[in-house]
Amino acid sequence: MLPVAALANVPLMPVEDIRPGMHGIGKTVVSGDTVEPFDVEVIGVTGSEAMGYNVLVRTSGSLIEQSGGVAQGMSGSPVYIDGRLVGAVAFGKEFNDPHYCFLTPIGRMLDLLNESSPRPSEFLPKSTVLMAGGFTPAGLEYLNTKLAPMGLSASGAGGGSDFTSTKPLEPGSAIGVSLIRGDIRLGALGTVTWLGDDGSLLAFGHPFMQRGDSNYFLDRAWILTSLPNLQSAYKVGNLGSTIGTVTQDRSAGIAAKIGPQPKVIPMYVAVTDSARGVNGSARTELIDDDVLLPAMVDAVTFNTVTRVADRDGGGTARFDFRIDGRSAGGEQIKIERENMYYADAGILKMISQELVQASTLLAQNKFEKIDIYNIEANVVLGSEPEVAEIIAARPQQLEVRAGEELLIDVELQPYRAQKLTKTVKFTVPRQQPAGKMALNVRGGSSLAWMQELMKRQQEEGIPAAKKPERRTLKDFIADINNADQNNDIIVDIAALPDPELMAEQQQDAGFGAALTGTPAKQKTTMNFIVDGSADIMVNVVR
Repeated sequence: MLPVAALANVPLMPVEDIRPGMHGIGKTVVSGDTVEPFDVEVIGVTGSEAMGYNVLVRTSGSLIEQSGGVAQGMSGSPVYIDGRLVGAVAFGKEFNDPHYCFLTPIGRMLDLLNESSPRPSEFLPKSTVLMAGGFTPAGLEYLNTKLAPMGLSASGAGGGSDFTSTKPLEPGSAIGVSLIRGDIRLGALGTVTWLGDDGSLLAFGHPFMQRGDSNYFLDRAWILTSLPNLQSAYKVGNLGSTIGTVTQDRSAGIAAKIGPQPKVIPMYVAVTDSARGVNGSARTELIDDDVLLPAMVDAVTFNTVTRVADRDGGGTARFDFRIDGRSAGGEQIKIERENMYYADAGILKMISQELVQASTLLAQNKFEKIDIYNIEANVVLGSEPEVAEIIAARPQQLEVRAGEELLIDVELQPYRAQKLTKTVKFTVPRQQPAGKMALNVRGGSSLAWMQELMKRQQEEGIPAAKKPERRTLKDFIADINNADQNNDIIVDIAALPDPELMAEQQQDAGFGAALTGTPAKQKTTMNFIVDGSADIMVNVVR
């Protein structure tokens, strides 16, 4: 039959046959991959037909004493009475007697195999604890800030390993459910409740994240031990090879299929600490989940940076990335971006923000499902502030014809270094009318010019905004690909734009839309971050 599963179909016991005082056995793993029994006594049945039933039981035996009671990771452990499957260990109460727990009836779990339509839920159980392997302390702390809004938390205990097991899965075997695999692992431990002849599998007895229709990694697992804890005992283990896909994640547990592999998004991050001459990288695969993808991308990037940099504080970072995907119609989509950042503190948390913005746009856009099939990022970190401020700008000629090239000498003051001058080019628009033309020369990281622009606009009064023009996904992708870089010197016509257009831009995207500038805007990329601005005036002649 199936090489990774020992099929063990058994008779089932419906809830109406369960009586207080009945005795049975449960099966779980507390060390390695060996399934062991523990004793169970039924205390009673709670709930109703409409809301669903739960079975309260008391566990006992040497295994329970060894594990410190019912532990996190035992969820899904099957319980049998008179050889009939009653259900799965689902949950207990923190700080309560750890010998007591509730079972989810097997009938509720079997319903997971008949789900025919997506019914996702935004509710995420706060009791779900993930294991994070390959994370630094700083990376784990950052990961938890991203997981907290989803009701999740991660522990650094356990993770991934290269263990192998030749034992087939059976009810009571340990399994893992993962979101990230590779050099970094993120997942949770659980226990197999039931196996079907076709490779179907039921586990957990409670939701993992209650995402409804799902696409998680189903992994082999190796249990190191179960750690007693005043709050709640928990299993510590390692996640192994992927053996299938978790397809359902609902209140009664998870359903999976052994064999088929889930849809994944490969991600590669390379980091260089130029100050120390140290390099590092992480190659991972992420589950294809629109809601979780930005947080996973952020956590993988930040963790890889902290592992190589091994410090906090300020400095300069050069960051480039690309995301490749396909539209619903098969059209190739690419976001490609590079930039520089400087901060005197917290530079590491700044690096991935544009990558997160781009992945959020593709994964959660309102237009169509994008098939993302590649994410690459490259980071170069330095400890010195590679920044310069524009002190002045001077045109090399005061008169220029429409359509001709104007050379502008830009005087810059680098950080703790001598002043320097860079010459940039600006091509005058062919349709530019004769007369005075004001130009603004600014650095890509300077917002002072925009603040002044908005102030002038407010002083002149803002008319009623026009209805924003309908935009497409291609427009938003172009905005990211063509956005100003912090290491650009930007030259643009400085005349105040049409007030009605500015009002429309404010309503649509605030300061971000105004950054678009006029159609005449031109950029020259420098090898350092540029701040500050200057205004010049030339005369356009015919």
